[in-house]
Amino acid sequence: MSRPEIVTRISEDLLEGNIEGIREALSAIHPSEIAGIIQSFDPEDHTKILDALDNETASEVILELDPEQREDILEDFDEEKIADIAEEMDSDDAADLIGELPEQTASTVLSKMDPEEAKDVAPLLKYPEDSAGGIMQAELVKVNQSFTVRDTTNWIRLIAEEVEDFHSIFVTDENDKLLGQISLSKLILASPRAKVENLMEPVEVTVTPYVDQEEVAKIFQKYDIVTLPVIDTRGVLIGRITADDVLDVITEEASEDMLQMAGVGDSLHPIYTPTLTRIKLRTPWLLLTLVGELFIAFIIVYAFQPTLEKVAILAAFMPAIMATGGNVGLQTTTIVIRSLGMGSINVKQIGRIIFSEIRVGLALGVICGLIAAVIGAMISYQQPEVFRLSIAVFIAMVSATMATSFIGVAAPLVLFRLDFDPAAASGPFLTMFNDIFGSVFYLFIAMLIL
Repeated sequence: MSRPEIVTRISEDLLEGNIEGIREALSAIHPSEIAGIIQSFDPEDHTKILDALDNETASEVILELDPEQREDILEDFDEEKIADIAEEMDSDDAADLIGELPEQTASTVLSKMDPEEAKDVAPLLKYPEDSAGGIMQAELVKVNQSFTVRDTTNWIRLIAEEVEDFHSIFVTDENDKLLGQISLSKLILASPRAKVENLMEPVEVTVTPYVDQEEVAKIFQKYDIVTLPVIDTRGVLIGRITADDVLDVITEEASEDMLQMAGVGDSLHPIYTPTLTRIKLRTPWLLLTLVGELFIAFIIVYAFQPTLEKVAILAAFMPAIMATGGNVGLQTTTIVIRSLGMGSINVKQIGRIIFSEIRVGLALGVICGLIAAVIGAMISYQQPEVFRLSIAVFIAMVSATMATSFIGVAAPLVLFRLDFDPAAASGPFLTMFNDIFGSVFYLFIAMLIL
């Protein structure tokens, strides 16, 4: 059946209270597709549809939903139901789910979970959600250095249901300190009597649980790995991070940067984020921009009104200068933020980066300035000050692109150096700076020339 047909069928089942019909309609559909189907229904029906699914499927579907939507659904479930769903998840996903609950509810859910499952989940709750510990899972395959290949394969068979996906077997000593790792393919090809300590390879890189998740993503990219062991300060193996978790991190960080660049906070949903919350997050940046633009108006009225009255056509070129400067600044900021995120530049290179981008800004300003000056001359050829006007447009265009190139590099690098999100340097902040500099400097040049 197509999605519209499934939605229609489920709608009828909901009206009839046919829970079995809902379960049957969704039985052969992938959890990510079910999450999309749920989005087609009103919020009050989301819980009913999830309640119709078995716990294993519900646990996969609920992870595909937006955090705000998931929060609404969890409010409708009792602690017993949440505990049943959490037990079907990997420990890292269960920790994320329980971490979103109020403290008292989270504690109750943990107490209702199977003790063995809760034992893996509870330690993960103490780590920040955006850290290596926050995205690691406790399920992994580890064996003592004294194990033979036969011992290891027998052990894997015993824990196969607990650790579904793995690519490496970690080797530890008697104190659980990480010594090395063996690939699954190497283990299969080895002699059953061989000892794992003779087959293991050094672990290229490890992380401690408080490393930021962005750094974890960079490590996966740099070393081209699919699994990363997490150790404590004593070198004891406490968990692993898998590539699928890193994909989620990359998506999450990219979304946060986009929202920061727009000046709307870290996480917003057009439906499930409360209206008041969205207003609170968006208002400060808009007010900052408004104050900056009113400041520009104040300066223009009191400092440049005679110049504008003398040559009114000056005002016609202000939008072009501000838009060009703003676009150059946005391009520069985007490049720098992206490079910082990829780890291809660092703060120590600030002088070189600024010099490089200012050169680009100068070249772009000259190209755009010449075009604007020529077009300006063609538009205002009847004006007696046409030549001076063209010169003012050209100089202002070059100055605006150079200035925004500078701020486009310096602002994100300085924020990065101060441990702030560099994405906050763009959007409203860059727009306000560009408008102040572009319009005021343009009129100042025009006042001097004309």
